[in-house]
Amino acid sequence: MKIIVLSGLPLSGKTTYAKKIGPDYNMPLYETGTEVLEEVTGRGLDFTPDNIKMVTDECKKISDSYFTERLMKKVDTLPADILGVFISGIRAVSEIEILKKHYGNDNVFVIAFHTSMKSRFNRLNNPDRVEDTKGAKAEEDKLLRNFDNFLARNKKELGYGVGDVIALADYMMSTENEIWPYVTVEKNAIDFEIIIKEILK
Repeated sequence: MKIIVLSGLPLSGKTTYAKKIGPDYNMPLYETGTEVLEEVTGRGLDFTPDNIKMVTDECKKISDSYFTERLMKKVDTLPADILGVFISGIRAVSEIEILKKHYGNDNVFVIAFHTSMKSRFNRLNNPDRVEDTKGAKAEEDKLLRNFDNFLARNKKELGYGVGDVIALADYMMSTENEIWPYVTVEKNAIDFEIIIKEILK
């Protein structure tokens, strides 16, 4: 089984392309953010920035890769005919190393997504995102529409080490839609699928 890690700052397109291409290859998508949501709400807490930080900090004292390890337990239960899975939200090189130790160096790949802050911030108001995003995630998006909150979230992600994961990625995709190099969702989907085919061959 191939483990394809999708890394990038918020709204860079990680899950968008996994959801577009994944079903064609029977490849499920797992997100560390979902694990965080389950951990926070499972404690009876509201999914707010303060609670997210508190719970995340507590869990990372147990293990720096706490949420990745939770995902791995789910991946390990998948049937043998699953050729690959997407994991989105990995923030530290140490988490990549744990995945490689468990699944093998030759079975773990990182695809990094890079987009300007302006483009990513504007995507919060995309009609399709607003319509599709429900529950606690919708509440988080409301908070992020304040630029100071959005900037703080980006700094937090970088503090966890996501910049190092992006820098050391096996593949890089620009999903910019404001300035050069401008690309369309359709063109990116084609390029993303080329990468997936290469990994799975």
